[in-house]
Amino acid sequence: MIGDTIAAIATPLGTGGISIVRISGDNALDIGQSIFSKPLVKSHQMVLGKVKSRDKIIDEALACYFKAPRSYTGEDVVEIHCHGGIVVTRMVLDAALAAGAVPAKAGEFTRRAFLNGKIDLAQAEAVGDILCATTGDSIRAAVNQLEGALSKKISSLREEILGVSSHLLAMLDFSDEVDELPYDETKAKLSYISDEIEKLLASADDGRIIKDGVNTVIVGAPNVGKSSFLNAVAGEDRAIVTDIEGTTRDVLDVPVNIRGCRINLYDTAGIRKSDDPIEQIGVERSVAAIEKADLILLVLDGSRELKSYDKEIIRLVQGKNVICLINKSDLELKITKPDFDCVINISAKSGMGFDKLFDEIAKRYGKGDLVSEVIITGERHKQALTRANSFISHALSAISANHPIDMILGDLEHSIRALGEIDGMTVTDEIIDNIFANFCVGK
Repeated sequence: MIGDTIAAIATPLGTGGISIVRISGDNALDIGQSIFSKPLVKSHQMVLGKVKSRDKIIDEALACYFKAPRSYTGEDVVEIHCHGGIVVTRMVLDAALAAGAVPAKAGEFTRRAFLNGKIDLAQAEAVGDILCATTGDSIRAAVNQLEGALSKKISSLREEILGVSSHLLAMLDFSDEVDELPYDETKAKLSYISDEIEKLLASADDGRIIKDGVNTVIVGAPNVGKSSFLNAVAGEDRAIVTDIEGTTRDVLDVPVNIRGCRINLYDTAGIRKSDDPIEQIGVERSVAAIEKADLILLVLDGSRELKSYDKEIIRLVQGKNVICLINKSDLELKITKPDFDCVINISAKSGMGFDKLFDEIAKRYGKGDLVSEVIITGERHKQALTRANSFISHALSAISANHPIDMILGDLEHSIRALGEIDGMTVTDEIIDNIFANFCVGK
């Protein structure tokens, strides 16, 4: 058991059917029982009763006792399911605090689940990913990680490295009793481990897109319809649309769900030379956004011929991942179409061509076939795997150079520690603090 008995509201605060107040710790049952009118005797059984504070009835509610270790946190837990009003929920929480509980910190319930061995660190992060998921694919990827797919893979890799390390260590300590591990076999084992880590790292870009979405920048000259297009895709007026050139001065971001893909749309200032210093800053930010984009949607005005600044923008995005959109295609087309692999005629006004565009985006970025595999969705995991593989590579080089065994063992130990940062087997308090600080209170 860890520290004080904590309590928090575990559901979003607002008006709804029910709210849940969660209490966890050594004194959870005593505290829960002191504010609930019916006995909480049997674990995992819902009981209907009254919530009270100083002998005054607050609400009629359901309460459930989860006896340790068969609870989310691994501690004794009491959950009170009250009516979902803001005031009544806070009153139930206040009653628990008055009875001896202390307010839970952000992510403290899940942190206790990790520290009590109910879940490992990768699974704990998956809980946060589920809370923030915006598409079915991101949910499935997070659930896959919560069920331990990544943790099992990391554990398997660690065991492989430990097997090599153990034999090398035995050779060092008991050279007369232990057969030498053949040179080629040692390299083969470590090369296999390195290849498996590379496969995980190769999934990181797809994993990031599943989790965080496709960073998609809408670019073009002023008044070609970029903001109108953004508003049409978003289904609401998020960007200001006027006939005045240079209306958009900064980068506006809007997340949308397209065919199950999270697309982070960035509306940018029209790119052109300008004497207006504020507009010019917006143009510079547009150019910077292009460099960071996963996908560029180049919008051109199909009702006129290309102008000099249209051609300059085309040169700017040439060679990048571009879908060219010929807007105003419901009017007479006068444009000379540029040479891009994917050019789609659209109308931001009528929605013409949107289905074709959405199908193209789904074809490129739909990752549903990957979510059942072990994939990397977090930057922290990617960095840890990269470090682990660098130590494996160094160990392979040391073997080829006939370096002393203790130097090779050092590299393998560093690799094991790097892998341990992913599932929490070898992790610092600072990393743990940073992870759970991003959780909401009550989770």
